[in-house]
Amino acid sequence: MKTLLLFFLLGLTFTVSAQRHSLEGVWQGIIMSDLEQPKDGKAFWMEFNMSADGKIEGSSREEKPYTEMYAYKRMGGKVINDSIIQFEDVNIRKEINSSHLIWCLNKGELTYNSQTGYLEGKFRSTDCKRQSGKIILFRSKYEISRTDTNNLYHSWFDNFVGDLKRGWPAYYVRDAEMRNFEMKPVLFDHDKDSIKPEFHAYLDQMVKIVLSHSDLRIKIIGHTDSNGTDDYNIDLSQRRANNVKQYLISKGLKPDRVVIEYRGERDPFTSNETVFGKSLNRRVDFEFI
Repeated sequence: MKTLLLFFLLGLTFTVSAQRHSLEGVWQGIIMSDLEQPKDGKAFWMEFNMSADGKIEGSSREEKPYTEMYAYKRMGGKVINDSIIQFEDVNIRKEINSSHLIWCLNKGELTYNSQTGYLEGKFRSTDCKRQSGKIILFRSKYEISRTDTNNLYHSWFDNFVGDLKRGWPAYYVRDAEMRNFEMKPVLFDHDKDSIKPEFHAYLDQMVKIVLSHSDLRIKIIGHTDSNGTDDYNIDLSQRRANNVKQYLISKGLKPDRVVIEYRGERDPFTSNETVFGKSLNRRVDFEFI
């Protein structure tokens, strides 16, 4: 009985530790005052190094976009549970400022949003009067710069502001959505090229996936069953592919992000020997490219 209890406690300790450490590492994003929009905020990094008891020792860095001004700070805090972090800046280790830009020490609480992939929350200054605002971070691929050299070209900052404006989740959430998106054919009635309403929601989700990846396009491939002549079926498959393309464009995709092919009856999904088989061959297929 004691052995079982020991294993249970060890397992519980491991689970809690794993949850706490899921937020460990470097996060990157925006810090802005209550009166600012994301585009007016500052580039921001936070690094969390977590102990087994949930305490945090780390650092943070603010940069004024497209300038050399920055502040690198030592930070402490604790993990409340698997998704909430309380933090407080201890001191500023290095900085470059100006008469118009004074760096402040902050404290606050951040919560991980599993739907968006962002770590976000509120802060207030501990040494600058009436300074408070919001922080939005995504998990970073990079280390925090501890020198006078800024981390990256600040073009990423503008891209992130655009992501927030569009309501997009973090890039790794969008990538997971794309990888997990199940491609399925849109089916058509005999000798018809109109899209059935039952496929609208599926196509709308496809548009959302493509729009959230600036380098992604969609290929549409039209097909028919074996009824009719070859020339007629080529034309019918083209009309089906074009109608799907126009639907996607009407939902926000630019024409150059949609490619079509049409193969008539030449590439059946299954045998045309049965009525059911023909119903599956009257289709449009899709590929991400």
